[in-house]
Amino acid sequence: RPVEQNSPAKELENFIDQCVQEYKAAYENVNEEDRRLQDLVHAIEFAVDKSERNRVATKFQQSRKYRRQNKDIVKRNERIVKFFEEQKNRDTLNRMRQLLGQQRKEEEYLDGERVYKPRVGKE
Repeated sequence: RPVEQNSPAKELENFIDQCVQEYKAAYENVNEEDRRLQDLVHAIEFAVDKSERNRVATKFQQSRKYRRQNKDIVKRNERIVKFFEEQKNRDTLNRMRQLLGQQRKEEEYLDGERVYKPRVGKE
């Protein structure tokens, strides 16, 4: 039974990788929206009229919604990411990846065309 792309071990590995990628991207988005907050606050402060202030307020609202969505992604993935940031758990994940690679190589050999090579010279 070959280790397939959708094997439970491979799915777990993919899930962990996806969590880390989503966490990093969302974390950076939250930080960017935090920095954008100051720009928007100043834009509201220096708005020349009600119309401009309303446009900035709408951008502010959209920014906060986007920040909240990304913060939720961060929270959803944080425990998994932090778990694998611990050295002992990262080592386990790396050993699991090595095991999957070794298993794939063994299965490729077993499923491939095999040729017997004599150990003793010709008689």
